[in-house]
Amino acid sequence: MNENLRTELVFYYESRQNPNGDPGFENQPRLMPDGTILVTDVRIKRTIRDYAKNTLRENLFVDLGEEGEPVTADVRAKEILGVKEVKRDDAIDDAIELIEKTFDTPLFGALVPIRSKGEGSEEGNAIKITGPVQFGIGRSVNKVNVISPQISGAFVGKEKERKEQFRTFGKFYSVEYALIKIHGAINPMNLGEYLKDDKVKRRFEDTHKKLFECLWEGTNNLITRSKFPQRSVFYLEVTYDGVIYNDLALLIEENDEMKGTITALSKKPFKFEKLISVLEKRKDKIKQIRVAACEELSEDTEKLISELKKKGIQTVEAIKVGKAHSI
Repeated sequence: MNENLRTELVFYYESRQNPNGDPGFENQPRLMPDGTILVTDVRIKRTIRDYAKNTLRENLFVDLGEEGEPVTADVRAKEILGVKEVKRDDAIDDAIELIEKTFDTPLFGALVPIRSKGEGSEEGNAIKITGPVQFGIGRSVNKVNVISPQISGAFVGKEKERKEQFRTFGKFYSVEYALIKIHGAINPMNLGEYLKDDKVKRRFEDTHKKLFECLWEGTNNLITRSKFPQRSVFYLEVTYDGVIYNDLALLIEENDEMKGTITALSKKPFKFEKLISVLEKRKDKIKQIRVAACEELSEDTEKLISELKKKGIQTVEAIKVGKAHSI
């Protein structure tokens, strides 16, 4: 494991539903004054966690408890560790064990309060693990039309009241179409002192290898009332040796037609000239580039890879993904 590697990624996906409702405002899409919508990093991490749990059968730290009910972080930690108390004296060993036994802790970190007041412990102490994988707030490239059809439901009364019906009305919020752009970064050094442990290194490497699948396929597999249909569109990952620029999202530009009130992905949605020019200047620092795209962007992806190789960046590869139809 090369601890000096730093990775940036950009991920686009499209939705014709409610990508990230705001529970404080009737679960409406998080609409900005300019007509775009926001998607929080919490939503993206939830997508990854759900796929890891439901498809890969991984154990999660941020999850429901053994009885299927929401629990606090310290209670969940005790369930995973099989202890009655999380103690200050055992904090480092407990943190390493959490990293070993869960999928999301080595990626996103964890914060576990230590509530016991026994000898050698203090109120307010905590196990703090900073996650190597972090995402910024996502935003739609385009301005969206929010739609809100009224919904109703009819219910029949009890056995002796079969003739009596009850009807309820409510609102349901969705977007006509949104192309959402997510910027992320991966820095294994965020694990700090825990990275000295070989078991932690192996666990991070194992979960890191599965991250793309969980993001790409997890987005496609979110078939719920508020998330279907949505689809992964484009992914670019650049790994640098010893440096990070935090500007990858600015290097991929979208065509002007994608920034209006659109209803579908255009034929040529992205402009890669700026990306290619900047990455050429950084080629001595680039360790690897990985690219994935939906089926109708395969030609654009092949051209991008070809152009990068012409510029002297040979460590570029296409990630194979399952074929999916446009939504």
